Amino acid sequence: MRPLAMLLAAALLTACDDGPSGDGDADADADCCAAGDADADEGDTAPPVDADSDADADVDRPPTLDFAIGFPIFEPPEDPLAGGAIESCAVYKEETCEDGELLRCDVYDTGAGSFVDDPDPLLRRALLYDRWYDLFGSPDGQTADRDFTQPMEPGTAEAVWTDPANFAAWTGAGDSAIWTGTALNAMILRYLVTGTEADYQRMEEKVRVLLGLFEVTGIPGYIARYHFLQMDEPSGPQDPNHIIQYGGELSHRDNVIENPETLDFLPDAYFTGIVDDSGGVHHGTPMWNGAPTIDQMNGPMVAFPMVYGLLRDETLRDQIAYHMTCYLKRLQRIEIINLQDNEDALEAVRDYFSGAGAELNLDPDDLDLTQLDRIVMYTHPQFNELNAATFDRSCPDTVQLDPVRVIDASSADFLLDILELVADLDAKARPRERGIDHFYIPSVRGADAMHMMHLASMAYAFTGEEMYLDFLRDELLGEIRTAEVAMLMSALIPNPWCRSFFGTNIEVGPLWAFINLLDDSPLRTYMQEAMHVEAWEKECHDLGNVNFDLMYAGVVPASIAGASRQTALDYALAQLPLFGGNGGVVDDPRRTYALGYDEVVAAMPEGTTPICPTPEQRSACEDGFTVFGIPVAGESITFECTGQPGECVMDDGLCADPMASDPLPPMLRPWADYLWQRNPFAIGDHRPHGRRQSPGIDLTEEYWMARFYDFIEGGDGQVLAWRPVGACP
Repeated sequence: MRPLAMLLAAALLTACDDGPSGDGDADADADCCAAGDADADEGDTAPPVDADSDADADVDRPPTLDFAIGFPIFEPPEDPLAGGAIESCAVYKEETCEDGELLRCDVYDTGAGSFVDDPDPLLRRALLYDRWYDLFGSPDGQTADRDFTQPMEPGTAEAVWTDPANFAAWTGAGDSAIWTGTALNAMILRYLVTGTEADYQRMEEKVRVLLGLFEVTGIPGYIARYHFLQMDEPSGPQDPNHIIQYGGELSHRDNVIENPETLDFLPDAYFTGIVDDSGGVHHGTPMWNGAPTIDQMNGPMVAFPMVYGLLRDETLRDQIAYHMTCYLKRLQRIEIINLQDNEDALEAVRDYFSGAGAELNLDPDDLDLTQLDRIVMYTHPQFNELNAATFDRSCPDTVQLDPVRVIDASSADFLLDILELVADLDAKARPRERGIDHFYIPSVRGADAMHMMHLASMAYAFTGEEMYLDFLRDELLGEIRTAEVAMLMSALIPNPWCRSFFGTNIEVGPLWAFINLLDDSPLRTYMQEAMHVEAWEKECHDLGNVNFDLMYAGVVPASIAGASRQTALDYALAQLPLFGGNGGVVDDPRRTYALGYDEVVAAMPEGTTPICPTPEQRSACEDGFTVFGIPVAGESITFECTGQPGECVMDDGLCADPMASDPLPPMLRPWADYLWQRNPFAIGDHRPHGRRQSPGIDLTEEYWMARFYDFIEGGDGQVLAWRPVGACP
């Protein structure tokens, strides 16, 4: 395949650069929460900006949309317990002894002035999930999946499954950055709902944890996936409080934390060692795991603008502004120019659009990408052992407008230059001196266009510096036309048999956050329309995605969404109370319990049936597509038949897995680290029974989001507070 075809395939066909990279989770598919319409302080809100008001009259720019930044998004809520004798607490059912009296963290009704013995069932479940995350799902504040040494049956007592003797290891830590940010989203929303001091402190601590993932790298704006203690021994004791790795060959993603003693948030065990059952001490090396993809940046990109105005600690605000602006300024610009002078390039785009068939869903007024003469990329340079000595660890001074690399489509060296760029883009798999962790192509990919506008908007909101305002108005909206490119966000959605559903999560959370960062203005309305037309109508209306449905109903008014807003809200509110333990005990953590095909089919809602891929759908997945007249390999969805129930026998005797005709209820879907980024049509689950447990943020984020928007009323005015329950034992 020609190298340029590889690049165009990456540019045109993916919603993001790649999916989440866990630490060996075979279940991975390779994928937020923001504010409602809050009244911003008039003095902190930028006025609408006329993109052409101060533009050079000699420069012929396309018209841009006026916009206004509404910041801070939130003002701190009032604490309903302030000045009273009742003291708030953060961890449901936690106990403490004070002056001989036993206190238990319980639900307190601020309106009635009394404790609640029988809380609303969904509130109770959300508080349990918050408890399990805080105490047993977040090693050193990071987010990961808990693995057990033996199966944990449904209904197993908390004292049993939390016993350190039953702890095997933490898995999925490669996605810790995104899920720690999602956990922070849930904590922000909970604080906005309750207003208690304990919930504020809980939220602030998670901000410190997320900032710590930048601090461990020693590179401003460069986030780690997670930090951990690396042991030279092949095996040894595990500790449920820390992420520990024994033996094994380190990859180019793993890096030593330099001067770890200067980072006061690192745990003592990183320095004093891990003690085994016999009293022996095992020492290791503090390390961080890097090569972050766009999804890892989703965590801070969505949560930090939301929490900024709530924080009392000015140092934390400064750190947020520093790292997020350094990230934006660290992105290196690459341009591919003179595409109109290269007939192969033009033919590639034409072949792409003409060959996509039923997969393509363009609107009449969408941009015509066949008229492109330039592709603009913003790339995140990778830190690795090949460039450690020369890598620029400073925070750049400005957003990059001048490209560090220009590839001329009219040059005789064009294909060689493209080949070199493609190799650098593949640095996630193998290190290169000019390797690239991830990239945005805001001139072509709709989600990337939105991401870049969001980054520029938050940078201006944090700092007030005109540089970021100019970048958003003149370069992104003006030269690159990112608002219009964003309307291509869901132009190409593969069928369920070859679709990676994580891309939706990477796209819609930041879109939601971006809308909330914008004050009333034409650009805000335009992005609301993008969320309706692209994200809802083309991508999510049939996914049964509670996370998206709540965000959509929260920020897109009925004047734009019409009846679809209520449709989304009705589905989300019907499914949310059913979401809980997936082993048959609803007030239980979610674990990898086997789901047989026949079991799922028997429990399917009326009208939902198993379906097989059509020949056309199979062809769309397996035959690939054509770019530059050259086929790009597809993805096989067939296999040698095994005789398992439900297998779809195809015309050539091979088999494919069936899918549900409609999204399955959450309790019938396969286990997931975060359910709303996985396949809602998959039937059956065969993972090791009861041996892995999710962090549970796919309930808590959605519950507190629904409470924040007043979509549900159960638990109104109820908060956690210390309740006297008798004498200390």
